[in-house]
Amino acid sequence: MKLTVSRRAVTTSIAAAFLVGGLATAAPASAAGSGNYACGNWKMKVNTWSASCKVKSGQARAVTDCSNGKTIYGKWVGRGQWRFGGDCGKYFIVAHTTQGRG
Repeated sequence: MKLTVSRRAVTTSIAAAFLVGGLATAAPASAAGSGNYACGNWKMKVNTWSASCKVKSGQARAVTDCSNGKTIYGKWVGRGQWRFGGDCGKYFIVAHTTQGRG
């Protein structure tokens, strides 16, 4: 049992290290977007994230990379105010971002 608790502590520490780096790089780049969209009000937990995004033209979506190797792509959305985010379930977030097109 002690080994499991230790592993969880290490995993949580590693996740926290990834999150700090992810927030430092993903939020400013995504806030700028492609000129077609902008995001703010970023919220982050070990396994989930969210942001409020305004799509001015074209389309945008959320992208989340999880520690189990899966990448979760949000639905492409058009003009309007949207809540973007991702949820890795029992796994932690390795990276998160937003993408725009058109």
